[in-house]
Amino acid sequence: MALCRPISVALTCFAVCLLLRPLPSPRLSSLTFVGFGSSSTAARTQRLHRALRASPDTAVEGWRARIEYTGTLENGTVFATTDGQEPLEFVIGEEGSWVEEAVLGLAVGESRDLFLGADRPIYGTWQQDKVREVPVKTLPKGAETKAGDLLRDADVEYALKVVAVDGENASIDYNHPLVGSACTMSVRLVGLDELAEAERVVIERVSPGDGKSFPKRGDTLSMHYTGSLASNGVVFDDSRGKGEPLNFRIGIGQVIQGWDKGVMKMSIGERAILKIPASLGYGSRGAGRDIPPNADLIFDVELMAIS
Repeated sequence: MALCRPISVALTCFAVCLLLRPLPSPRLSSLTFVGFGSSSTAARTQRLHRALRASPDTAVEGWRARIEYTGTLENGTVFATTDGQEPLEFVIGEEGSWVEEAVLGLAVGESRDLFLGADRPIYGTWQQDKVREVPVKTLPKGAETKAGDLLRDADVEYALKVVAVDGENASIDYNHPLVGSACTMSVRLVGLDELAEAERVVIERVSPGDGKSFPKRGDTLSMHYTGSLASNGVVFDDSRGKGEPLNFRIGIGQVIQGWDKGVMKMSIGERAILKIPASLGYGSRGAGRDIPPNADLIFDVELMAIS
């Protein structure tokens, strides 16, 4: 059973690059209710628990936030905004990016300006390993590609720059055009809602990682895993048994949503159990003969490498 979904990558000519709405990478949040006594007592306690949490005074982890924002470079240029669009919606505790720092502690209607300097730029720092060689024959047909041209990759939200063309190969820079740039994010919290159970991934740590190196959206990960059905424990896939880890890019839909959410919360070397509801797995369709419709899943996963 393959975890990865089919990926279509196509490069097409693209002349202008400006990301108007950068979406931060998703991460994990887990909320657990523990009942006690009779089922009726537990039910009343759960209802009371939810009522008490129904309207927190300020933004806290585990709740869904909706924000409006504008991003401004140091020269005054607006490079990202939700003006004229729907607010950005995310789960606090699943991001691990600037949005959480900007929103935590805010009450609905309050605003905050967050400066992201050159020491922690919103699009990260330039990385040599993001300059990749690709065969020239995979570039747009009919175009005489040369250094300096901008291309488009279906899996990337911004234009890519051709660094060099040498015979049959071209060097493409996958770093964001605004990499290393300082900016100010002006944020206003416009909504705060409790997260439904079907949207929660529960993570149970088996052994710690380094606690420092966490995946970022678009990173290539190498992971060992064992997947089983929550209902009966039947194993449907096992990379360890195959003797080869799974390699994939995180946060772009190559794997099920539960992985995109849960794995982002793990540091390199960490081993954990991910408990994933059907809505964040294979949903009402299931997957082949091994995963029935509406199946909750359990994965024993280990993050081996990040590149």
